[in-house]
This record gives sequence, C-alpha cells and structure tokens, in this order.
Amino acid sequence: ASGVRYKISRGNIDNVFAIRNATGALYVAKALDYEKIKKYELRLKASDNFKENYTTVLINVRDVNDNPPVFEKSSYRTQITEEDDRGLPKRVLRVSV
Repeated sequence: ASGVRYKISRGNIDNVFAIRNATGALYVAKALDYEKIKKYELRLKASDNFKENYTTVLINVRDVNDNPPVFEKSSYRTQITEEDDRGLPKRVLRVSV
C-alpha cells in the first residue's frame, strides 16, 4: 500500500459524488439532476503522511428525458353502435402522448 489517501475537498454539491479514500476511485453516490445542476467542478486532494497535491475534475451532466409521458388530453370520449361491426377490426379511438 502506498499510503496515499484521496479526498474531495471542494465542489461536491449535495454530496452527489464520493471517492474511495484508499484508491481514488470517484463515483456517483446520489441521483444526478440535469435541471438542477448541469456541471460540477470537484477539487480532489491526494496526500500521504508528508505531502499533498490537488487536481480539478470537471463533470458535465448530460440531459435525458426523465419525465413520464403525458397524454394530450386528460380524458377521451367516443361513441360506437353495437351494429357497427363491418370491416372489423375497426379503430375506435386514437390517443397520443
């Protein structure tokens, strides 16, 4: 073991990221939200018993469609008669989101 320890020293808003202090592996610890924060600038520190050094990690969050589909109308209505059985199957109604 090299004795080097790693730490996120700045920029970790809401503790969204975490780092393994023995290996320096940086990972996402909480859900990211593009609409809230689009990019992070983390300051990382590496230190042993005698010296330390810093680096900056820039992380851009990519947007994905995380919203559920929404119907164009809140309700749809149609009417058919029981005798209208010509040309089956027959479209009764079309809905879309």
